[in-house]
Amino acid sequence: MKNVLLAPVYCLVAVLLMAARPFAEVELVKKRVLSERVEILIPKGFEVMSEQQMDFLYAKAQSRPSVIYTNASHASLSFTYTDNTADQDMVPMYAQNFVKTYKKQYPDATFFADGVKEVNGRKVGFIEMMKPELGHQMYTLIFFTDVEDRLLMCTFSCPDRQKPEWETVAKQVMGSFRTNS
Repeated sequence: MKNVLLAPVYCLVAVLLMAARPFAEVELVKKRVLSERVEILIPKGFEVMSEQQMDFLYAKAQSRPSVIYTNASHASLSFTYTDNTADQDMVPMYAQNFVKTYKKQYPDATFFADGVKEVNGRKVGFIEMMKPELGHQMYTLIFFTDVEDRLLMCTFSCPDRQKPEWETVAKQVMGSFRTNS
């Protein structure tokens, strides 16, 4: 009798575990980007966005990413190799300035974390937030460091409803960052 009463509980637990399983199984593949300056893990199935798509999306923007990897469900990872001078000593300063700028630019955003951490022997600044974009909320993890004396900014973003699926993956991507210089 006790087993009969617990059967629905076991079924519920099994369904929840199966539902959560795809989130943990995003396969990451090693890619070299920005003329092989950077090595990073990118979710399998993400493809480079075409120049035409980038031109359309960033037609009114002051600058656009150097390269964007995206998938069919609106998650993306972009790399912007800026002209700004940067070195390891400047990463904490950039982190402080970016936090101030983003908080001012997105007063309605929810900020989860920010700071500087060491990733594969390098200082990497980051900001993690949920911000409004085109009428809905986007989970965004921005991370940045110096590459060959210039600032590289990487942005992983997805719609808020996909945050449970992509948040851990975004952090794994950031944690895999390596420069080849």
